[in-house]
Amino acid sequence: MGVLTQGNTQALAQAYFNNKRVPAAVLAAMCIQDMFALQSPPAECMKAWDEEHNMARSRRWRTLRYAYLLLMVLAFSLEISTIFVSTQVSTQLATSSWSPSTRLLGNMSLVDFLVKEFELEYTMVRGHFMTGLLSFTIAQALRVRYALRKYKSLAISAMCCLMSCASGMVCYQNHHTVSYGGLLQLMMRNAELSLRFLCNNLHKRPMSMITLVCLMMTVLFALQGWFAPEFVDSRYAISDEK
Repeated sequence: MGVLTQGNTQALAQAYFNNKRVPAAVLAAMCIQDMFALQSPPAECMKAWDEEHNMARSRRWRTLRYAYLLLMVLAFSLEISTIFVSTQVSTQLATSSWSPSTRLLGNMSLVDFLVKEFELEYTMVRGHFMTGLLSFTIAQALRVRYALRKYKSLAISAMCCLMSCASGMVCYQNHHTVSYGGLLQLMMRNAELSLRFLCNNLHKRPMSMITLVCLMMTVLFALQGWFAPEFVDSRYAISDEK
């Protein structure tokens, strides 16, 4: 990236966050458009096959459909977070200035500068964008499996294609990561910084407490929903077995 100077520091940092914001916005739009794709009634050509294989009572297929929905919700949430934080930091960079004597130390790279001045935002934007992209890709693999459920071999082939894409992105990300060592370490660092930020603001702003409560409820109800009793898919109007 080269050595930063007072003239190009803010421009390069601002460009970094803007470059994350644009693809995140595109991905968020795709998520919201197709979020409920598997919740609509099955096509006419699939109804006979679904009845033959007792889809209304199949826990596996219901799990697949709602796993797809939850992954799309997760991807949308992470990309919206990426857009918001990128916009906030970009605005801050456009309206602030840094003195070389206090902010720039020697031959500092752009990543060094971002980690030093915006570590929470840097890890959040980078980690959330990548995790959202992975969630979206895995969701599409589940969608392909459901759409091609009559053709198991083709469905598994398409799923493996998408999963190889997801694993390849992680491999490339980890290989070219210049800080933290990999995606997992990046997300762990972001979780640490985010928790510290929220805890430091608990007594100052009520939204920190609300955020923590919502996060805990997200995990709690996800576990409760996973272990909840089975229910009948109302689209088929078939009573579940007692």
